[in-house]
Amino acid sequence: MTGTANIRYFEDVRVGETLPPLEKDISLVRMMAYGAATWDFVRLHYDSDYVREHGLPSPPVDGQMLGAFLAQLVQDWGGRGSYLRKLSFQNRGMVFSGDTITCHGQVNATHKSKGESLVECDLWIENQRGEPVVRPASATVRLPSRSESP
Repeated sequence: MTGTANIRYFEDVRVGETLPPLEKDISLVRMMAYGAATWDFVRLHYDSDYVREHGLPSPPVDGQMLGAFLAQLVQDWGGRGSYLRKLSFQNRGMVFSGDTITCHGQVNATHKSKGESLVECDLWIENQRGEPVVRPASATVRLPSRSESP
């Protein structure tokens, strides 16, 4: 992609703006790929027989993976030139292989600090039943400003 088509400028952001939802189907393959990428081979996150023996319906998602999806939500919205400065989240429910989750976000503040143009977002994740599985969550993202030199 060339030009500025995928750049979100600080001046164009409005408090109350919603981030486009990010939906993810949670498959065992996706969970195993994430485990391999992060060198996290905890049996609980990939062995269906093992987790059933311990009373769970299927392997639960590693909580870090949910944080990665929130980071993707914010970075996709921010576009090129955005920088995730801070991400905070609390897991409130379990997500299992076979679930579908949707990541949501809304801009709650914009401000300048130490020469940076910052946007504060409230974030959350719901499962396919509309139940919150991550909440509260928040992000601070730095966006380019039209007033900055290229």
